[in-house]
Amino acid sequence: NQADRVQVVTGGLLRQDSVRLGLASAPDATTVLVHDAARPLVPPFLVTMVLAAVRDGADVVVPVLPVTDSLRRLRRDGSSPVDRSDFVRVQTPQGFKADLLRQAHLAIGDREYSDDASLCESIGAHVQTVPGDPLAFKITEPLDLKLAETVVRGEA
Repeated sequence: NQADRVQVVTGGLLRQDSVRLGLASAPDATTVLVHDAARPLVPPFLVTMVLAAVRDGADVVVPVLPVTDSLRRLRRDGSSPVDRSDFVRVQTPQGFKADLLRQAHLAIGDREYSDDASLCESIGAHVQTVPGDPLAFKITEPLDLKLAETVVRGEA
C-alpha cells in the first residue's frame, strides 16, 4: 500500500534544516528529490525526468528554463546589459544521489545556499540540467497565486 510508505517529517527553521531532517528520516535512500512546496503545479513528467537522470548516473539534476527578460547588472554608477543566454531559471524538484547530498550537508556547516544543487556544487559535484516546465513556477507574489488559481480552474 503506497499510503503506508508515506512519512511526514516536520521541517526546520531554514530550508537546509528541512532537507537535513528529510535525509535523516530516509537513511537507506539512494536517490533523493528535493522539491519546493511553493511550486505546487509541477507536472509529474518533470519529476519522472529528474528521477530518471539521477538513476542514469547524474550526481545532481536540476530542471531549468531560459531567461526571457532582458537583464542588467547594477553598478555604483548605473547599470550595464547582461547576455541573458548565459543564464537560466532554476526549478525543482532537484535530484541527487543521496550519499552525495548527505556528504554536502555535513561539509557546509552553517553556510547557507539558495538550493541544494549549489550546496553540492560547493563540494565539487557536477550539476546536470534538464528542461524545466513553465507550470513548475514558484508562488512567491500575489500575482503568482492568481496565476496558479487560474491554471487550476483550467482557465489558462
